Amino acid sequence: MFSTRRQFLKSATSAAAIGASGSLATTVGARAEETITAVDWGGNYANEIKKLAAKQSDIKVNWQLHAGGAMAILPKIKAKWPNPGIDLLTGWDPSWQMIAREGWAEPVTTERVPNLVDIPHKLLVKDGGGNVINIPRTISAMIWYYREDTAPFPIAKLDDLLDPRLKGKICFPVPSLGSNLQMLSLALHKGGDEKNMEPAWEFMKKLARSGNIGRVANADTDITTSITSGETCLSIQGASAPMERARNLKIRFLSKMEKDSGFRTFIYHEGWCVLKGGHTDAAFKFANFAIAPETNAEFNRAISGVPVNIKSKVSDEIKPITFNNEQMERFAYIPDWAFLSTQTDAWMKRWEQEIAPLL
Repeated sequence: MFSTRRQFLKSATSAAAIGASGSLATTVGARAEETITAVDWGGNYANEIKKLAAKQSDIKVNWQLHAGGAMAILPKIKAKWPNPGIDLLTGWDPSWQMIAREGWAEPVTTERVPNLVDIPHKLLVKDGGGNVINIPRTISAMIWYYREDTAPFPIAKLDDLLDPRLKGKICFPVPSLGSNLQMLSLALHKGGDEKNMEPAWEFMKKLARSGNIGRVANADTDITTSITSGETCLSIQGASAPMERARNLKIRFLSKMEKDSGFRTFIYHEGWCVLKGGHTDAAFKFANFAIAPETNAEFNRAISGVPVNIKSKVSDEIKPITFNNEQMERFAYIPDWAFLSTQTDAWMKRWEQEIAPLL
């Protein structure tokens, strides 16, 4: 799994490796209940994390949901800083890059998050001062997929998106959703990359004119609703959502396709950061509880994600996003997250000017 999960996770760091000091003892027993405000994704993510939170009594959580992609909330935080009103923020690779640049995150240490000792060092993101800013909870992937029972034909290559038989059958996310990995797929297939997206824009114009895009997704829930209802049959999304959908629908995962098909799998991880100035101790306490071996395994089993804690058990359901060394080379792509995190606004403006009028 991810170069075999054991190999991928063997790089769990020691306290010294992440610059922490102090006791690694488990969190102290119950105290007076504290309340934090936490932002998470909707759908099954929200349902499962709330169930998990109900299994502890120390921290009461005021839950809020992301509106759109994880990057959409960052300008709102900046506008309210230094009083964002959020203690624990869910995000992923691109989010951490901006948060690190802005200096918003409270430094993470194993003294405050003891279970961090069982999290791979390679998943930890540091700011300019060398402080760890994130608390990982899930390894996943962005994958293309389609419903076999509603697709008009077996979809085998990215160029199939232009096939007239897919009229109105594609749900395509806007660039602000998923860090525009959907268009990065197009760019890579047509000879470009993150820093040369022109091939993607040319393909996108053809796709928009084709009439094959039946739904433009502005939030992850738009994709879920469109695919589940049968309005559309093909999209790209974080793997936990289509794998959950596959429990009831006939889903074909395009996560292990040869490079010449154009369908690439983008490996990422997501988790939390604790924002400065709020209920930081309580936020760290809850995050530490949630990444303990059993709780991390339970949450990821429910959302079809790969647990980050090396002591957690892994579900068989996540096979579509588990890779050995050879498969990682053949099927997966790890983007330049730092660069992608700087491009969202420009890509959205270009979408609105060049693509939206064609839809």
